[in-house]
Amino acid sequence: MKDDISQAQDRYAAERRRFLAEGSMYGAGILASLGLSQYVRAQGAPPAGGSAAAAAGSAPGPFNRPPPPPEPAVAQRAPLHDLKGKVVYITASSDGIGLGIARAASAAGMKVCIGYRNEDRLKAALPLFKPGNAGVLPIKHDVTDRDAWAKVLQTINSQFGNLHLVVNNAGIKTWAKASAVSAKDWDEAVAVNYTATYDSVAVCLPHMLQHGEGSHFVVTSSMSGLLPGGPLGVYTSTKIAAVGLMEALRVELESTTVGTSAFVPGGVNTDNYLGSGETNPYRAQLAAKRPAGAPARPNNMPPAGMDPMEAGERVLNGVIHNDLFIVTHPEYMPGTQKRFDAMLVSEPQDDTPPNPDRVRGETRVLTCGIYRRESAHRQEKRKSFRSVTLDT
Repeated sequence: MKDDISQAQDRYAAERRRFLAEGSMYGAGILASLGLSQYVRAQGAPPAGGSAAAAAGSAPGPFNRPPPPPEPAVAQRAPLHDLKGKVVYITASSDGIGLGIARAASAAGMKVCIGYRNEDRLKAALPLFKPGNAGVLPIKHDVTDRDAWAKVLQTINSQFGNLHLVVNNAGIKTWAKASAVSAKDWDEAVAVNYTATYDSVAVCLPHMLQHGEGSHFVVTSSMSGLLPGGPLGVYTSTKIAAVGLMEALRVELESTTVGTSAFVPGGVNTDNYLGSGETNPYRAQLAAKRPAGAPARPNNMPPAGMDPMEAGERVLNGVIHNDLFIVTHPEYMPGTQKRFDAMLVSEPQDDTPPNPDRVRGETRVLTCGIYRRESAHRQEKRKSFRSVTLDT
């Protein structure tokens, strides 16, 4: 089986550029080009014979491109709907939101792999996991090291077996304008906030398709990934890109056993010890190292930031429901609505009718069915957005 996985990974790596560039143009066809088409499964009912969708699926597309596959009738059903006993890897999860997700996953009965870089942060994190958990495996990992991703997967497979959930939580908040950032800072932000997520997919997706037990990718973006604001152009642009990657992957993987979600939180408290009655040993250690009289580390979080454990539960709730967007803070929605409204009112309001030839040539990009299906999916009521098991 490992040889099969290695071969699939090699084929996948050879298609790095096409993987992101072709997106919805080929959909399931990209899996066929990798020799992975056997992992495509039907979503919903096929279009009725003689329908426009059926005709579009049988006739060559513009410029002799392969025709798009028939549109699914419903949103992709949650591939990873039962978390207990499954394996999750969360990058940068020895503190902050990542640790909250890791704790929530462990409480849900998952085997948790913690990506970390700082030994002292890890030492402070481990006592927060309850005794008798399904397993906690720390893995030291620099997410910008492309080759290291294969080693991470091998370690997880050897210790816990198949990997089911990858949460790309590592991020860097570069305090720089896109118009004034240095090349070094730009490259670092892109590598951590964006390219690392692609690298995780390039390595882990073939393995997930191979075992077929139901899997999922999550990226921790930010409300800045939906609502640009403030002089943080580098952070904003990379976070928007991360959301776009999850959308592109939903298009490509909608007919497989792998789901995708963009997690777009607002303010979350980063100290997992808050409210526990105990002092965070790592932060206490940092405070002790400050010179006498030096100001305390500034706290830029909102005074009512969300508890990291709650944020983690909301992520897992999104996974088991296969939510494309996991939004946690409703106070950002009015501003987000204005952004999308601005796009809609930018449509030219002149008397020029749509050009039929242009419409035929651009059919693939005129609409994207995942949004219609996601909207219908989100109309289904659920009892709680913090539950880590499906509502009964």
